[in-house]
Amino acid sequence: MSERNAPNLWLGMICGVLAAIGYSLTNICLRSLTGLDPIWVSFFKAIPTVTLFGPIAIWQVVTRRAALPSASSVGILIAAAISSQLLGNALLQWSFGVIGVAMSVPLCLGGMIVVGVFISKWFLQEHLTRWQTWGTGSLVLALVVLSMAGGGAVQSVVDEKSRWWLTAVGILAPISSGVSYAFLSIAIRRGVSREASMFMTTALICAIGMIILGPLSLITAGVEKIAQTTWPQYGVLLVAGLLNAGAFVALTLSFRYAPVIVGNAANSLQNPLSALAGVYLFHEADSINLKIGVALTVLGVVLMGLRDKPRSGENDRHAKNTHDGETESSPRTNSPVELETS
Repeated sequence: MSERNAPNLWLGMICGVLAAIGYSLTNICLRSLTGLDPIWVSFFKAIPTVTLFGPIAIWQVVTRRAALPSASSVGILIAAAISSQLLGNALLQWSFGVIGVAMSVPLCLGGMIVVGVFISKWFLQEHLTRWQTWGTGSLVLALVVLSMAGGGAVQSVVDEKSRWWLTAVGILAPISSGVSYAFLSIAIRRGVSREASMFMTTALICAIGMIILGPLSLITAGVEKIAQTTWPQYGVLLVAGLLNAGAFVALTLSFRYAPVIVGNAANSLQNPLSALAGVYLFHEADSINLKIGVALTVLGVVLMGLRDKPRSGENDRHAKNTHDGETESSPRTNSPVELETS
């Protein structure tokens, strides 16, 4: 590890907090645009990331600082990116206009981490630690508690008597987004993370989103409705895209300089921040279930980053290997949030 990337707890924590603030501000911007077509919003949000990261990725390839991924890895990434753009970004944006940002964000994050843990365990044969088991349980309980607040959330956002199916779909939408993000994270880790740089991977994912969502928005919204987008709304879209790209870089730096628990704990601040924004800025429904659900989500994320204490025998073995000049490596389960920054 270079001196520039040496561990720095405070720097990692600051970057994690900046990522949480950036994602929260992005969600606030997107919540204010629920009157626009969600496909169109997701398409435009990807433009700043491609514009910023695309030239950097090209420069890395030209200067041989990064290699192009293999065709098979690109195929895996494209399939996962299409799923994350349609079931992830677009569906999450739609849920903002149904159940609000206060519930959508923790539902999405909880679903992403829970599914990501089980995917890592079953398909990647990664060990599930005791703390990760407790964290997963906390997140599952958070999803249940938040779902109990769904009816009031729908009624406060759409301003009408909520129907059961709208509540059900509104709750399932952000969870489905989280599931798609989890599969994208695994695809990045398994097929691309060791072959392509962060900038290349992110630019490719967003470029795929532009290619898929751009033409699709002409069908879902139509040229006339897109033409009704005002210049202030374009400004909010641009700010949302820039904030999203900046938050991604901040979260990446957080995991580079500090342990996973620090980055996860700091980034989980976006849950209470989004809840506060939803309740006080957009007058979404406030309830005890919402408060408990957000608290359980933050707790689950923090628990996911804790590590079990090694047994005395393992300590003795590690000390012996260190004395003999050996390096002991053991697989560890990366959190889905960390996987996104691989």
